[in-house]
Amino acid sequence: MATTLPAGTGTRVTAPAVSTSASSTARFVLRRIGRTVLTIAISAIILGILWNLAIVVLQANAFIAKTPADVFRWFFVDSELSRTTAAENRVHIAGLLGVTLWHAAIGFVFGVGGSLVVAIVFTLIRPVEFMFMPIAMLLRTVPLLAMAPVIYLVLGNGIVTAGFIGGVVVFFPLLVNLTLGFRSVSAQSVDLIRVYGGSRWTIMRKVAFPTALPYFFASMRIAVPGAITGAMLYEWLFTYEGLGAAITAAKSQSQYGEIWAIVVLITLVSIVLYTITTFVETAVLAKWGPNAGKATAS
Repeated sequence: MATTLPAGTGTRVTAPAVSTSASSTARFVLRRIGRTVLTIAISAIILGILWNLAIVVLQANAFIAKTPADVFRWFFVDSELSRTTAAENRVHIAGLLGVTLWHAAIGFVFGVGGSLVVAIVFTLIRPVEFMFMPIAMLLRTVPLLAMAPVIYLVLGNGIVTAGFIGGVVVFFPLLVNLTLGFRSVSAQSVDLIRVYGGSRWTIMRKVAFPTALPYFFASMRIAVPGAITGAMLYEWLFTYEGLGAAITAAKSQSQYGEIWAIVVLITLVSIVLYTITTFVETAVLAKWGPNAGKATAS
């Protein structure tokens, strides 16, 4: 149901209601989850077939190029030719994954928190945006591989460096999209709040945040796997921990099965986290987004 409110003399403004029943939202979210899971399953099958086909067509060296079956055996089947059992392999790679996810989480928090604060400041104080947004855009064009050694030299080795490198991947896409989202509020909504004495912060809370949610989650789908990439880059360049460092160690020891297992594992984890993000996005936008109450009708 729509609510009609006065917006000035002789003018009527209709604000769409954003409430929706919990059951409708739940059905919409479950349908979205089902479609996403089915899409991922079909994509995994197709990718597995293309993977095998590429190895056969390219006549890749079997010692280096591993098939999906080889990766499965590395995880779950003991071999007399291997120095470790499948159970030991799983324990080993699970520990490495935990370290990488910890580094990625730190970078993710750094990037999301920093971009949110800066985007709010840019929106509330326009001169600050005019001064610093061009600098942010310039830094965004610099490859992370080129920035990482400089970050390491300034901050040294440790959690802060891991968070900074991972945060750089997350920060810039979120900053740009959040700022754009905050700027996308309708003039009608802004005028309505101002008529009732609302401040810029009221506009931010009541209108700008819901309007920016689609922009926010669009960036989050990129930021989640990006944080993992930043974490692995940090480990690969500067530490002896995590999956990034394990790739270098495995290559030096010609443990190509482990390298392929790491690639498959981190790909699966990234897909899972990406999918979780889409589920959260669906639920949040259906409940609080600018079109709340409309999407569930389909």
